[in-house]
Amino acid sequence: MYVKTLSDVKTIILTLYVDDMLIASSNMQAIRELKEDLAKSFSMKDLGAAKHILGMQISRDWNARTLILSQKEYIEKVLKRFSMNKAKPVSTPLVVATHFRLTKAMCPGTQEEKAEMCSIPYASAVGSLMYAMIWTRPHIAHAVGETSRFMENLGKEHWQCGY
Repeated sequence: MYVKTLSDVKTIILTLYVDDMLIASSNMQAIRELKEDLAKSFSMKDLGAAKHILGMQISRDWNARTLILSQKEYIEKVLKRFSMNKAKPVSTPLVVATHFRLTKAMCPGTQEEKAEMCSIPYASAVGSLMYAMIWTRPHIAHAVGETSRFMENLGKEHWQCGY
């Protein structure tokens, strides 16, 4: 992320990830000038106002002056990838309650059980949830933290808690 202060009240922000670039400023002239300068050195395609970047949908309400980021499509792909698209939705993920707690006792005790759990893509699932948590879903931070504690020695109950 690059930030340039144009004056006391005006700033231009350029974010870059591999070949995705997003430019933001309340000064449209500054945006146009930056695009022109960059086009002199780089091959660029102006796709207009951003609607999608890094797995996030971007929507704006110009009248209310709001910007909304959503990862609904990303989350649906993650659920499908890990065959959890039919899982029961809950309003509060992994509520810490006395009737449900992930523990070390749920970890496999034998080498056979550990070998069986090696084929489960648990770390990938937790990592996918971390990505969503960081950008648009901070409310799942507790659940992601709890599940990530068992990546080294995953038990069946740890994996099945998503169902």
